[in-house]
Amino acid sequence: MLQIGFRLGDRYRLVDRIGAGGMGEVWRGVDEVLGRPVAVKAMLPAVAGDPEFARRFLAEATAMARVNHPAVTSIHDYGRSHDVTYLVMEFVEGESLAQALARSGRMTPEATMRVIAQAADGLQAIHDQGLVHRDIKPANLMIRRDGAVLITDFGIARHDDASRLTASGAILGTPSYLSPEQVLGQPATARSDVYSLGLTAYECLAGQRPFEGDNPYAVALQRIQSAPRTIGVQLPAPILAVVERALATDPAHRWPTAAALADAARAATGPGAVSSARQPAPARRRRGRMLLAALAVLLVLGGLAGWGVSRRGGDTDVASPGATAGAGATPGGPFRSCGTGFCPLEPICWGGVTAISGKAHPPSRMDCAEEHTWETFVALTMPDGAAAARQDSLMGREQIADACSAAVMASRSKDPGATRSWRRDAWPIALPEGSAPLLHCIAAPALGDTTGGAFQLG
Repeated sequence: MLQIGFRLGDRYRLVDRIGAGGMGEVWRGVDEVLGRPVAVKAMLPAVAGDPEFARRFLAEATAMARVNHPAVTSIHDYGRSHDVTYLVMEFVEGESLAQALARSGRMTPEATMRVIAQAADGLQAIHDQGLVHRDIKPANLMIRRDGAVLITDFGIARHDDASRLTASGAILGTPSYLSPEQVLGQPATARSDVYSLGLTAYECLAGQRPFEGDNPYAVALQRIQSAPRTIGVQLPAPILAVVERALATDPAHRWPTAAALADAARAATGPGAVSSARQPAPARRRRGRMLLAALAVLLVLGGLAGWGVSRRGGDTDVASPGATAGAGATPGGPFRSCGTGFCPLEPICWGGVTAISGKAHPPSRMDCAEEHTWETFVALTMPDGAAAARQDSLMGREQIADACSAAVMASRSKDPGATRSWRRDAWPIALPEGSAPLLHCIAAPALGDTTGGAFQLG
């Protein structure tokens, strides 16, 4: 049993225990050879005999040794003494981000972006070595007394060419900070770390986590069924955009790299950033969809879930450049022809949208009077080649981007100012079921669900 005064390797004297994790204890110690403070992570005896945990512990040491960056904790030594396997790291004078949030509640937008930018710099250094951290969260981000940020705890990091150090069927990571693809049991990637850092940014800004539930599993499942709840504070638009993109459910829609996230976080508080912004409209927390989320996990085999939010169609004719409905074409269902597209005659709202390997799956239609995520504001005949294209490529086509543009969305909006910052997407949907699919232009608030309709009808 480790205790104060115990020496490891005849060199590292333990001073006091500062924490414990799933695999070991962390102690503040002294390197008696170099006379400097160190952090010592020792494998717990209960898991020391498990070859898999031993492999993960060695993998942590190896992973940390590969990275040399001021925002990543340095490793000093690795060894075994008195039947104790241990890892020696630099000791950080400061506190974890989790401790800082527990003390202050939340951080200012400017301070949040500074923390996220530094952490993203460190993540990029990790990713450059072919590593994925897989457990980014406030407790694993240390803040020095001078404000510098360091990433710690590589206990479940994974190298691209390494086998997964995971028990059969297990998902490694902290449930509150898992990305949607991790929840679905898919391999974590660099963009999974970006998502987890986005969740951390949300918590810094809001003073609470975007997903909460009665147990860790319920918390994890929420993110494949619904968007994060409304952040509840007024934020500058550039900062809101940084967090929104980091929290995209589909990895393809997130910041492409941690370096891109770092650049965006710095730009959001730079001299050119727009300082004024709307507070997102309040939305009630979703209570009745946990069963649907559980079913989604059972039904989606290796899929990616996506969210968004949108509102209703309007009463002005929509000119959808490049999108042709066809001479005299009428879609049937709850639409009328307007311009070169089709405008909804009734509110058309959706829950979360899902794309698996780029293939769009039909979303669940929601009662617009209840909490929902997406809403159709206009639709168009499926352009040539769109049905076979990857969903995440549709908005990259000029014809579709024009048809679903911000200008078209504003022309359909009841309050263009309120929907100005909404995100847009294009989704193939057959309505009514069994009819020929149309390409729906859908829109969503930056964060959270919504109720009612934001767009005009007919």
